[in-house]
Amino acid sequence: MQPNVWRAFLLAMTIIIVGALPAAAQSETGWMLSSEDDSVLIGIQRDITVGATETAEGVVVVEGDALILGAVEGLFAVDANVTLSGAAANVQNIFTVGGTLVVETGATVGEGYYAGTEINVSPTAVVEGEIVNAQEEIVGALAAIVALLIVGLIFIVIGGVIAVLAVTLLVVAFGTNQVRRAAATISNDVLKTILVGLLMLILPSVIFGLLFVTIVGIPLAIGLMALWGLVVLLGQIVVGVWIGERILPRARTANRPYGAAFLGMLILVLLSWTGVVPLLAGIFGTGAVTLTGWRVLRSGGTPPVPPGYYDPYAGYYGPPLQAPSPYAPPPYAPPPQYAPPQPGQWPPQGGQPPGAWPQG
Repeated sequence: MQPNVWRAFLLAMTIIIVGALPAAAQSETGWMLSSEDDSVLIGIQRDITVGATETAEGVVVVEGDALILGAVEGLFAVDANVTLSGAAANVQNIFTVGGTLVVETGATVGEGYYAGTEINVSPTAVVEGEIVNAQEEIVGALAAIVALLIVGLIFIVIGGVIAVLAVTLLVVAFGTNQVRRAAATISNDVLKTILVGLLMLILPSVIFGLLFVTIVGIPLAIGLMALWGLVVLLGQIVVGVWIGERILPRARTANRPYGAAFLGMLILVLLSWTGVVPLLAGIFGTGAVTLTGWRVLRSGGTPPVPPGYYDPYAGYYGPPLQAPSPYAPPPYAPPPQYAPPQPGQWPPQGGQPPGAWPQG
């Protein structure tokens, strides 16, 4: 939209707020407001006339008729019938919404903007600038704004996808064993994972609603919501790894399944528009993460072994339950003097063999 449109509109608003409030008169036909020096006139359901020898800085007409015979700096009309008549009629800025605008022979208009107004300009009238349909300008401006919003939204979505994939790779880099244990829970405890996942999606919502009722509970609710969001995100990553390792079998034996995690999470992101896939991933993911976390807490910090975990997980075995001590004592060897005689050395020197030795 061109700046002059806003200039005319702001001029009219300034007239209403500043210039016309000192004096007001009401009649059966509406309101008539004017400034102390009559340089600003406002008619609300009233007619306004500016004589040929009169001047006004501003005229505002709402649901009335305006006859302009003299000079006016700015005119703002809403559902009004505005007529510029005579050689002395000169309006520099016009902004009309609805109604009609008639510019007769000899009248002068500087610039005009209208929206939904019936325009009738005499060929012999003087139009110094343009009388522009503001609706077209507004539509163009709105179209530009919508286009910018769409482009910005696309960049935001792309940035969000990149951020999610980056977080996925970081989690896999520093928690491969934990992620794989949680993924094994999905395969080995399907029913339990579903039940826990459903509870983790329903119960937190109820708890958050109860905490938000009180002012004291609001900070706690915000903290729990952040923790719950982290659990949901980790659950999505676990499901992504679970999916990726079934598409890429070789990733199951890799030390760090980056490719499987990237592919699985990308599939979840691309299918997020369906609504069903994110819901299922949320149920299985939050269930698996919650079960794994609960088992860690219950075992005192040592991740327990899920059922079938030490079976080949498509070529992957879990860590040993107990690693051998690096300082294990060497096998026992008796002193040489008590060592049994070797073949060809019987009887040994020094007399009879000890009673503990085998006889004969």
